[in-house]
Amino acid sequence: MPSSSSSSNAPTSWSPGDASLDICGEICPFTFVRTKLALEAVPIGEALRVVVDHEPAIRNIPRSATEWGQEVIGVTALGDARWAIDLRRRVR
Repeated sequence: MPSSSSSSNAPTSWSPGDASLDICGEICPFTFVRTKLALEAVPIGEALRVVVDHEPAIRNIPRSATEWGQEVIGVTALGDARWAIDLRRRVR
């Protein structure tokens, strides 16, 4: 699991108190557009969990977030053809 490069004690994973976005039913590229807008709304250093049911999004969202300078904490299968993509906002 990636660790924080800052000296803060910020957790390195998503927790239930962090922001979340359920975009089941959305398809690419709208999945990343909605993710980017939601991530811009959380403070730098905070995590966002994005729940998707569009399988290409589990590759496209992390790739786009990385290109944008954000941290990909991980992708987790939730069952029922749904996945959680955990991100941390690192840049504005």
